[in-house]
Amino acid sequence: MSARSRAARFQRVGSVSEGEDEQQRWKEENGGVDAHYMKGGKPERESARGYRYNMSTLEVDKALPVRKTIDTFPGRRMTLQREKGRRQAIRGPAFMFNARGSSLTAEEERFLDAAEYGNIPVVRKMLEESPTLNVNCVDYMGQNGLQLAVGNEHLEVTELLLRRENLARVGDALLLAISKGYVRIVEALLGHPSLAGGERLTRSPCELQDDDFYSYDEDGTRFSPDITPIILAAHCQKYEVVHMLLLKGARIERPHDYFCKCADCTEKQRKDSFSHSRSRINAYRGLASPAYLSLSSEDPVLTALELSNELAKLANIEKEFKNDYRKLSMQCKDFVVGVLDLCRDTEEVEAILNGDISAELEEGQHHRSLLSRVKLAIKYEVKKARSKATVTGGLFT
Repeated sequence: MSARSRAARFQRVGSVSEGEDEQQRWKEENGGVDAHYMKGGKPERESARGYRYNMSTLEVDKALPVRKTIDTFPGRRMTLQREKGRRQAIRGPAFMFNARGSSLTAEEERFLDAAEYGNIPVVRKMLEESPTLNVNCVDYMGQNGLQLAVGNEHLEVTELLLRRENLARVGDALLLAISKGYVRIVEALLGHPSLAGGERLTRSPCELQDDDFYSYDEDGTRFSPDITPIILAAHCQKYEVVHMLLLKGARIERPHDYFCKCADCTEKQRKDSFSHSRSRINAYRGLASPAYLSLSSEDPVLTALELSNELAKLANIEKEFKNDYRKLSMQCKDFVVGVLDLCRDTEEVEAILNGDISAELEEGQHHRSLLSRVKLAIKYEVKKARSKATVTGGLFT
């Protein structure tokens, strides 16, 4: 081997050793995160052999050609797969640039890790033996232990945390569980003392800003501030969750008329007209949901027909969400047709289309000749329901 080759080999080996030391120091100072997760550093490029070269650091030797030094491990990037290092590696640069992540104590970091990965013994031990533990501490994403446990579907950890007093962000955890369809976790959250009265189930995060039921930091909640648990459950078509919330007394409040001049509507329209329109369309999405229509109304067909007509009118008034209102109006019409599709014979079709006939029968009218829902469908131009009633039972003969 020539002298030049031996010098080049020695230079590369020495550079790798120095790179390993620098990489280890970086990881110790930054919570176990690899340096290559940093953005905006010196421009780097990988070679065909898998080495990572630093393009801004050049060593020039008169006897040797220009060579690029190696500042990381050869072969492949390191991936951290255990405990805190694994989670931080997935999080990437956001963890390092967020000051809140570095403010956690070792005890709080261990607690959040245990809640996130469902480590029941550690969570139970820390709750019982650590009087100074702050169960409402949050990670770099602004999520506390309850939210992490709910998001990863750890029912046992969730139940342990719900026994703790002064637990914050129960509302955020409830919305998260509803969106993911974790019915058993939703049931556990609804049993929390903070939801005993049922008042918070009918109020949105923007109406509870003085409460710790929802989060109000720079990360905030991932849902719209006007969304309530019952509205979200209706949006997601979670029949079981909608049923549980209805039993708790939760209802979707019907928005006021578009031209309403009450003090509340006037203030919302003046403060932020778009947010006001968005809250209205979110409420109507919940009202037009098949899950909510079928479970909350005694006469879902009549409710759907009237709501369809109202939404069709709003489509011509509220220009911001014109297409959305049209789709919701058509959704209500399709719901009526879907209910008729489930009928097995003419008697069931008559029962649906006649609705409550007790008042008309007292006046001596024959229930077969009424078909009040068909007349309403004709009035509101619901052609599908009209034709379906005709085909299903021959009701116009």
